[in-house]
Amino acid sequence: MRKGPVGMGRRMFRLDYDAGTNILTIQVKGFWTRDMVPAFSGALMQQARALQDAGRAFDVLVESLEFPVQSNEVADLMTNVMAAGFAFTAGRSAVVVGSQLNKLQAERTLVHPRLRVFRAVDQAKAWLAAPAPQP
Repeated sequence: MRKGPVGMGRRMFRLDYDAGTNILTIQVKGFWTRDMVPAFSGALMQQARALQDAGRAFDVLVESLEFPVQSNEVADLMTNVMAAGFAFTAGRSAVVVGSQLNKLQAERTLVHPRLRVFRAVDQAKAWLAAPAPQP
């Protein structure tokens, strides 16, 4: 299981798992094409699988402050990646966006009972730190 950061360099994403908070942080930036999504998806699924295999019901924090509104095609592909990722954990996901337009797109495309969209990282972290409501 990889615990340090993965990516960013030439890539437009970074994955970083913090065992202390049990949060997998995903940072995405820039305007993506459909050809960029498979590398992100592969790295994310590998990390999520490793955490699942270690018996961790981890939370996810997506920092997308430098990730502008994407094409419908990329937005749909990213939605599929997020949906697939929920199979690896019973934890919650907080998505932080940089604009109200991004928030609207995220709320339209990322619909899941364990996911919330925020405009500030501190609010997202507070939500993840709070006890999850019981079904």
